[in-house]
Amino acid sequence: MVPASPEMLDRATKCYHRYGRLSLLLSWVPVVGDPLTVVAGILREPLCSFVVTVAVAKVARDLVVAAITLSWI
Repeated sequence: MVPASPEMLDRATKCYHRYGRLSLLLSWVPVVGDPLTVVAGILREPLCSFVVTVAVAKVARDLVVAAITLSWI
């Protein structure tokens, strides 16, 4: 079980209803990301679109971290 408070899940549900699957692009954010992915599962987001959206978000984050770490920027 993800350690998310009911308030956190309520905020994530409202965000998910407002922005839809594009809100999953925030899945990389430490505090917000986990509740959003839980809400997407609760609301039965199709697996394929979930995996693609979350993968895009996390790969983009990892590329930015690699760029900063390796002084590409």
